[in-house]
Amino acid sequence: MFHAEYSKRFDREYKRFCNSNPRMAEKIDELRKDTLEHPTEGLGKPERLRHLGGNVWSRHVDKKNRLRYSIEGNIIYFERCRGHYKDH
Repeated sequence: MFHAEYSKRFDREYKRFCNSNPRMAEKIDELRKDTLEHPTEGLGKPERLRHLGGNVWSRHVDKKNRLRYSIEGNIIYFERCRGHYKDH
């Protein structure tokens, strides 16, 4: 089992979903839980983001939003959950 850590950006984006779109927040929770059990496979079409270097991954929350995280040993660091990894 992996341990989760969250960036301030993830916390801010997640709270925004909780207030504006609770169903989306539930979907993020489901993806987050699945990620902690199976970081590189499972729900949301996990995809390694090689262009970002390291062990950075993304999962589809919906057509517009991605859950982005990195894997470092037994820690999964959730970086963001709003927008697309190509967004600047």
